[in-house]
Amino acid sequence: MRPNSQTRGTPEPELPELDAGVRLLNIEGTDRATEPLHSLVLDHLLLNEGTAVWVDAGGHAVTQSLASLAPSTRALDRIRVARAFTAHQHYRLVRRLREQVGEETTLLVCPELDRFYREAETYADEGEDLLLRTLATIAGIADRHDVPVLVTRATADSFSNPIEAAAEETIRCERTKFGPRFVGAEFETLVYPMEGGTVQTTLAFWKRVLKARATASDAVATPTPEVTVDGAY
Repeated sequence: MRPNSQTRGTPEPELPELDAGVRLLNIEGTDRATEPLHSLVLDHLLLNEGTAVWVDAGGHAVTQSLASLAPSTRALDRIRVARAFTAHQHYRLVRRLREQVGEETTLLVCPELDRFYREAETYADEGEDLLLRTLATIAGIADRHDVPVLVTRATADSFSNPIEAAAEETIRCERTKFGPRFVGAEFETLVYPMEGGTVQTTLAFWKRVLKARATASDAVATPTPEVTVDGAY
């Protein structure tokens, strides 16, 4: 996963770029925030051609929220949403993805993947079995079509642990007073652009700067060994 912004004098806000494979977005906090999920989906569509296929659980595909974040409503036209309201509906929709996802698909979105499978209408063993089958299906689609699959989970516990185990990467999103901070395997929000062209940096930013300084200082302090050549020219 790489930052997708370009440097043009003042740093731009950075969001992690979604590579192919299952990516788990872990939004810290107890509130049910949709903005980080919507931001990553829209950012991916703005940087890539094609469509996003969204299997919704719990009403995460909110048009008003997506429209308020999108710089152009044309991006919304490229999101195809299928909504589930029970565990078996969700499972059937995921199984049908093998026919729905094609060459034009650039992203698959499955928020709160565990939500319905842990509910009372299914027996515990059945819910766990359906969740594992669902994970196997979306992982197979990601591998077959070489597309990113962005998932979240309703609750982080032993029931949803297989989701994290199946994900090639977990992207953490935590709230700060300057804005959301994303942390992944190869990405971390270090700079927050502020008003008037100024920027707010994080402690991690300065730690990285000082580490680079120390490396450069060691290189300068270490003398280059002289090469002795026998004979005269």
